[in-house]
Amino acid sequence: MTDTLSQNHAHTNALVHESSPYLLQHAHNPVDWQPWSEEAWKQADAEGKLVVVSIGYSACHWCHVMEHETFEDDEAAALMNEHFVCIKVDREERPDVDGVYMTAVQLMTKRGGWPLNAICLPDGRPIYGGTYFPRQRWMEALQSVLTAKATDPEHVEAYATQLAAGVSAAELVDIPPLEGSKAWGTPDAFGNADRQLLTDGVAQWKQYWDPKWGGNNRAPKFPIPTNIDFLLHYGTVRGDQTALDHAKQTLLQMERGGIHDHIGGGFARYSVDEKWHVPHFEKMLYDNGQLAATFARAYQALTDAKPDERAALKRGALGIVSFVEREWNHPSGGFLSALDADSEGVEGKYYVWTEADLRSLLSAEEFELIRTVYGIGGASAWTEEIPDANVLMRWKGDEALANKLNLRAPEMREKLESVHAKMLNVRDQRIPPGLDDKVLTAWTALMASGLVATGVVFEREQDIERAQAAMDFILKTQRDDDGRLSHVFHEQTGPRIDGFLDDYGCVIGACLDLYQATFEVKYANAARQLCEQALADFYDAEAGTFWFTRSTGEPLFARKQENDDSVMPSANAQMARNLFLLSALFDQRDWRVISDRMLAGALDRTDYWPSATHWAGLLLWRTENFREVVITSPKPGDFADLRNEMQREFRPGILWAGGSTENLPLLDHRVMDSPAIFVCEDGACQLPVKNAVAAAKLFD
Repeated sequence: MTDTLSQNHAHTNALVHESSPYLLQHAHNPVDWQPWSEEAWKQADAEGKLVVVSIGYSACHWCHVMEHETFEDDEAAALMNEHFVCIKVDREERPDVDGVYMTAVQLMTKRGGWPLNAICLPDGRPIYGGTYFPRQRWMEALQSVLTAKATDPEHVEAYATQLAAGVSAAELVDIPPLEGSKAWGTPDAFGNADRQLLTDGVAQWKQYWDPKWGGNNRAPKFPIPTNIDFLLHYGTVRGDQTALDHAKQTLLQMERGGIHDHIGGGFARYSVDEKWHVPHFEKMLYDNGQLAATFARAYQALTDAKPDERAALKRGALGIVSFVEREWNHPSGGFLSALDADSEGVEGKYYVWTEADLRSLLSAEEFELIRTVYGIGGASAWTEEIPDANVLMRWKGDEALANKLNLRAPEMREKLESVHAKMLNVRDQRIPPGLDDKVLTAWTALMASGLVATGVVFEREQDIERAQAAMDFILKTQRDDDGRLSHVFHEQTGPRIDGFLDDYGCVIGACLDLYQATFEVKYANAARQLCEQALADFYDAEAGTFWFTRSTGEPLFARKQENDDSVMPSANAQMARNLFLLSALFDQRDWRVISDRMLAGALDRTDYWPSATHWAGLLLWRTENFREVVITSPKPGDFADLRNEMQREFRPGILWAGGSTENLPLLDHRVMDSPAIFVCEDGACQLPVKNAVAAAKLFD
């Protein structure tokens, strides 16, 4: 992309030719930034200079702060330009680069975050790093590193070597051998000891729960959908009401909180406090895609919840869908990535409301409604950035608020919808936060999975169709002739950057979700093909697990595995789950062996269960009577009503398959003369039944 307005800026650097919104934000810094490239590293080597690698993303508030304070400062820029080669990286475009340098900084400082800044030798090995630096501290750090390199180069070299080894070893797992006490790939590969491991892990985790506000008992608080999904699954199959109650409380408090955009839908990345009240206001697609699915599954699972609680769960899920449809649709079929926290240089300005704003916009009755529901001028006050501002938050549930207003809860919700529409219309006239308009393969797939969930749970065919459009875009545009995925798509560049393991994991998962919701075999076949490609490009047979980058990809100073769950599920956990499901669909037993060994290795190193809940969900599959449910009919489409009826209930631990032809191994010999439902375990099926009621009895 060429910046035709460069003449209007005092400075222009090489980032002006990039498509990444984050890189373009720095294109007119006085720092001579370069994008990540082989040429930049060759320059550093030829000139004998250290390298500054600075990593962030477009919606990152503290990235903006450091840019304004430090990277726009002429004195700081002069120091960087004279003594360093300076490289800017969009972490969302290059999660591989971000991953190795984040691990290095965490090893150095015991903390991480963005902006991420590392000072490196010309071969890429880091020797110093941290996150946000004020201007003076950054300049002092640069001078200290230059002095150390000049006066004690042997120590610097030794430290770089030691740190690189630590990064390479981080998150590695010891995969048990094929020859062992357990029959990997068989129904009895995991047993009572593994069930007890889960029980003990959840019991330990419960000590850290916040019983009032949900989540863990600390601040800041991040939505971790994999954690809540696991608790819904665990609580249901184990009969653990405490786990179900905690999942519900977490979601309800999030939905009521300021982290939730009550006017426009969707959720911010995290809250700075323990009450979910004040967020850093950026919105990310990966959060919202996963949360749409989690809220939908909770609505389906928590049938004993109060009516206003179920209304809140549905509101959380469908609010995300509405927001994404309105603001993040891309003509390609994919989804845009993020919205900034800042507008007009002020964090949260787009989202907050003053009492004066609301009184001028609303009638007296409408204002009283909003004041009561959202604590205007009281508990919702937030004046850190804007005087008299409020971050909207429901401090009580719908029934309590409705009683205070002398209304019935449904009536209150109807009135609120009308006022929200009026407020949204006014808010749309404000200067919006910056939009990150790139399309990321993995994140688009997560949103597609979210739409599948809302489509199934709330019987919204339009959501299924939108998920299909997203996945069809990925399979057609983001997959090359060799079957390999690209990581990013931008209007100006098209597909680019080789896909990473999380791209494959998320896309395979979304294809499997779509297949189970539609029985369109093309999605199952695509999942299998992509899994074969991932095994060829990422799997290390000797190590028994997957690397995050392709074996033929760009070499970095370290190569990482990704085994821990965080705001996104670990790529290896995703692949282990995908392999397990595909092994059942396609009778691919060797894939189940790989999955089992990966799971066993992950469990052996797990000591903090919130970072392993995607693995724990797979262990539930392997220890709690996982079933395959096959729904067939001789006529195309006759199975749809049966499938939809069966899927109305929350049934974790099921692989759904079906159709009118024997187009998958799991369907062989199971298309009858009339509609039929087979309930199977490890491919062994009970006699078929004709209706959902009879099928449900077979689960007992």
